Amino acid sequence: MVGVSTDVDAVDPDHRPAVLTSGLSIVALLLGVLSSALYSPFVLVGGAAALVLLGGGLWTGSRRAVTIGTAVALAGLLAGGIQGVPSVPMLASVTATVLAWDAGHHAVGIGEQLGREATTARAELPHVGATVVVGLVAAVGSYAVFIAGPSGQPVAAVIAMLFGAILLLAALQR
Repeated sequence: MVGVSTDVDAVDPDHRPAVLTSGLSIVALLLGVLSSALYSPFVLVGGAAALVLLGGGLWTGSRRAVTIGTAVALAGLLAGGIQGVPSVPMLASVTATVLAWDAGHHAVGIGEQLGREATTARAELPHVGATVVVGLVAAVGSYAVFIAGPSGQPVAAVIAMLFGAILLLAALQR
């Protein structure tokens, strides 16, 4: 064809996860680990492995690595809860870990859809804020049930309630 140019100056965006929510995800997981790490070596070991997996997932854009990383942290927290981590640090840790998971998945989604360089703080911050509110409501509700319930309940009961909150968040994501 004469006169038709096939040169295109399109730029393929960098589809790695969004920087803001990636950073918030790592900070949330770090705070979650630190909240309970003094009480149990399981939390510390699981948290360290989780941070590596989460960081790798956020570097490569792998939702699977983000999920596995936060699941490893939750497994360490479950072991710590069975070992006797107090309920308030445990609730803080589990809530922060769920926030890390949600923010990590959101970062990957933003990166896939809009690219890393896009200005997306107006989409990222309300999402993370809503997750914080849902997490706080679930944690406070779980703690209220823990306090109001029969005495002598293990911290693992609180963890079981928070896993219910995690399932609720997962259902809301779909």
